[in-house]
Amino acid sequence: FSMRSYDEQYPDVDKVHERELRALTEIVDTPTITQRFLSRRLGIALGLTNILLRSLIQKGYVRATQTGWNRWLYTLTPKGFSHRVRLTLTYINRVLDHYKKVRETLREHLDMVPLHRESRVAVYGLSEFAELVYLGLKEIGVEEIDFYRELNDGSDGPQKKMFLGSPVLSLESFDPEKYDRIVIGSPQESKTLRKELTESGTTTEKIVSFFEEGS
Repeated sequence: FSMRSYDEQYPDVDKVHERELRALTEIVDTPTITQRFLSRRLGIALGLTNILLRSLIQKGYVRATQTGWNRWLYTLTPKGFSHRVRLTLTYINRVLDHYKKVRETLREHLDMVPLHRESRVAVYGLSEFAELVYLGLKEIGVEEIDFYRELNDGSDGPQKKMFLGSPVLSLESFDPEKYDRIVIGSPQESKTLRKELTESGTTTEKIVSFFEEGS
């Protein structure tokens, strides 16, 4: 009986590389990190963390030095630092490629919406996707863009916060008649936010959602 390597157990190359990068970064930040704490940081089982560390050591990326009973110091080797740089660059390129594809899809969708420089748009729901919506609207020339936070975003009271340099408004102050279109900016809560908008008096024709039919 021989235990399969980490790569053999998890053949998804991107997932393997992502976990290696995260593990190497945690080791750089905290050389005295324990396997139990590392497993919590990576969100994987303790046994899998042990296999991952053994794999990194066998590949020559990490050096483990025993500093006491059941205590270890983990450090990156020169080879490990080089590998971390390569993984970081690969990760950045993958994220940028995904970002470009999402932006292109968003732009294609917005091109089908009758918007122009004089249009006034509200973005309901704040997320990273809402930032892409903002950029897409700017690219087609829309200048009047207001942001509204979700009813269930955990905020207490009417206090204001900022998003992309603009004040965030509450749905209580929302007047759908002021806007040509209302864009849903939180894809994970698309149906819920659509329901809240219609209950606030927004007609379905004004609502733009990229994640469900009827948008």
